[in-house]
Amino acid sequence: MLLLLLAGPAGAGELRLVVEGEAGVTDSSYDDVDEGLQVDDYESIGRAALDLRLSYALQRLDLALAYSPAYERSLENSEISGLSHRLAFGLAGDLTRRLRLSIQERLHQTPDLDPYEPVASPETIALTQRGDQLAHSLDVSLNHAMTRRTSLSLGLAHGRRIYEEDSLFDSESLGARFGIGWSLTPDRRIDATAGLGRYEYENRNEADVRSLGAGYSREIGRDGQLSLNAGYWSIDQTLLSGPLGEPLEVPVEQEEETGWSGGLHLSHGGERLRWALGYSHDVSPGAGLGRAAEVDNVFAGLSTSVGRRWSFGLDANASRQEDLLGEAEVLDTGEGGVNGGPIVLRDVNTEFIAGSARVGWNLGQFLRLTGGYTRVWQRARRGPFEDLSYDRVFLGLAIRIYDTGETPTEPALVGESSNEEPDDQ
Repeated sequence: MLLLLLAGPAGAGELRLVVEGEAGVTDSSYDDVDEGLQVDDYESIGRAALDLRLSYALQRLDLALAYSPAYERSLENSEISGLSHRLAFGLAGDLTRRLRLSIQERLHQTPDLDPYEPVASPETIALTQRGDQLAHSLDVSLNHAMTRRTSLSLGLAHGRRIYEEDSLFDSESLGARFGIGWSLTPDRRIDATAGLGRYEYENRNEADVRSLGAGYSREIGRDGQLSLNAGYWSIDQTLLSGPLGEPLEVPVEQEEETGWSGGLHLSHGGERLRWALGYSHDVSPGAGLGRAAEVDNVFAGLSTSVGRRWSFGLDANASRQEDLLGEAEVLDTGEGGVNGGPIVLRDVNTEFIAGSARVGWNLGQFLRLTGGYTRVWQRARRGPFEDLSYDRVFLGLAIRIYDTGETPTEPALVGESSNEEPDDQ
């Protein structure tokens, strides 16, 4: 019903749609893995995928969707197979002349065959080849323009990570934020925010988070964007389970921990050359740890096209999870403790770096050869995350099933191009 109210006359919309099918094979070469990890079954993987991208623009509503299901199967062991799903959705619409709704949703579900895919935003990455995993995030915000230059915002965010592996712990986060923003000029803006959040884990650990922050954003030239943010957070954790999920005889209530947050995002979206880079440092629910962690995430990406036939791209991601306590910090659980002793939390739990290069060659209007190379490196101090180091080569053929002739808007960019100011009332 909400979408119908926002949409208005159906004839006013602009639909952009691309549907492609792809089949290919991935070959991986492992040169450093943990003992006991059977990698032979994962060296050659066949893949068949569908790629759907669409965007729809109306006078008061913009939305975009990217969805790619894929079937993957080991060519070494026919019993190993699985489905992966990648989804991104963005919506921005005017509820009234002054009130604007924005929604961003992302989902990534992978089998344990080849779980790494480049990401286009700072995101915590920690790989495990021991079962399926799912990551989902949803962010809903309302922005009310009080005057031409001042606005209030209210947002809710929900996130989940689910693991099939028993020794990795599912997590769920829920947060709310309130902010006020000022437009210094039509292309420059500053914001101040305050937020509350809660983390809950499968192993019954929990945490409450409070945050304050400030941000600055501006346009750079015709197609560039820059955003900076910095802030402060505090967190209270209650640990009912140890690092390996063992129940504590005496629950541990940690003293309040504090720290800083910060981020940078810079992008350029030209017709032929597109690039983006970003960095973030913050507290987070952690990935599979069963307790909160400080995380550092970095990404960089570049894509370009040469003529009508060739396209090239480069991607890089790095991620690190660090316990809130110092290295080899001991938590005294009191008399009895965990199996009669204390629990020890390590400083850095996972470190991850990956780089990818890709190329596409259009054979005609509907066929495209695709190829890529990826190098992945991971170090982990906690199982079942593995020490990994491998090269991956991909070769595939993409068939364009249908397109409307225009490139759809990326879901993450929905609503960013709107710079209209409300009328005074």
